[in-house]
Amino acid sequence: MAFVLLLIVPGGSAWAQAPASGPAASASVTPANWDEFAKDGCATCHRLQGIGDGAGGPDLGRLRSGTGFFEIAVAMWNHLPRMRLKAREQGAEWPVLTPQELSNVIALVFTAQRPNNHGDAVVGERLFVSKGCEQCHQARGSNGRAGPPLEELKRSSSPVLLAAIMWNHAARMADATGAAGLEGATFSGTELPDIVAYILAAGRDPRGEAAPTVFGVAERGTQLFGEKGCARCHNVGANGSGRGPSFGPRASRATVTEVAGRLWNHGPTLRADLTTRGVPAPRLTGQEMADITAYLHASFYFDRVQGDGRRGERRVQDKGCLRCHSIYNKGGRLAPDFATSNVISSQVGQLSAMWNHGRQMENLAKRKALVLPRLTAQELSDITLYLAGLGTGAPVGPPRPR
Repeated sequence: MAFVLLLIVPGGSAWAQAPASGPAASASVTPANWDEFAKDGCATCHRLQGIGDGAGGPDLGRLRSGTGFFEIAVAMWNHLPRMRLKAREQGAEWPVLTPQELSNVIALVFTAQRPNNHGDAVVGERLFVSKGCEQCHQARGSNGRAGPPLEELKRSSSPVLLAAIMWNHAARMADATGAAGLEGATFSGTELPDIVAYILAAGRDPRGEAAPTVFGVAERGTQLFGEKGCARCHNVGANGSGRGPSFGPRASRATVTEVAGRLWNHGPTLRADLTTRGVPAPRLTGQEMADITAYLHASFYFDRVQGDGRRGERRVQDKGCLRCHSIYNKGGRLAPDFATSNVISSQVGQLSAMWNHGRQMENLAKRKALVLPRLTAQELSDITLYLAGLGTGAPVGPPRPR
């Protein structure tokens, strides 16, 4: 029953620790994921959950820079001078990233991070009983036998894997509770994360094993979103039919806890709708779950900040962007005009251009005795949303929920 929260929050408090000798030494990361991380040069300086040989920078799976797409992107921007210095010291070539590659890297780092678990295990234990969970799941000597004991659930120390397990068995759980005359539990407030905290604290695998961690890649998740039928009911931007709630920058904002509760509470209605339409619920592997989650992250669904183009217009001025750049020929002449740039229409395209042109911007700033501006995630979101609307007639205000 923890699967909904875990679907939304990849990572967890009990990750498998891998030896720091590269992907071949551990099953904690698939070759495809490691290639995504390594081919873009990240592995030269960084490790990922202890995997790899990089020693020049921090382990990107253990950062506390925030979980939103723009929070991770702005951390990269603010540390760009230090990263460039390290690259020069090591004689490493600066990686050039396409917008898709940048999305993949940021989303992969997101699925590798350990989110803070704010649940209360003591409260969760009481809820585990009052919500009827123990009638099916064994925990610390309880009599439940219909569902897997928490010892087995705890083995899936990566919540993405546990999410896939629970998702695939959701229909079976519904049949079991119905046959037993049990009413499905609903959750509000912090009840669900409290129960998750209890599951993680109470479950102990007697074999002492832990299932491997999987990291998601946004590009694969984009394709899976359609192949697995998610797009029949949901949309992310232009991807999907939009019958159900949308995901992405125009979705109604909610905290992770709120989204988890909504999905769980909506489960019976969702299954009934699928049955009526004769559509089977898709089965997902742990890797597929991680990739879809990475795709939603790259679509800004988990961002706590919403861009506001009106603020972005002011911040372009306040942050000194127009000392070098211009907009419709108004401003500096040292760098391209934002209004005619071929990358400006996409927010991610802007971010990849900032990354790729870091050396030129840094050198130009030194010649002009300027300092590259430090930004917050909110400021970066505002600025990129404003610039993306130049020349298109797009509204500059914050996107409105559908």
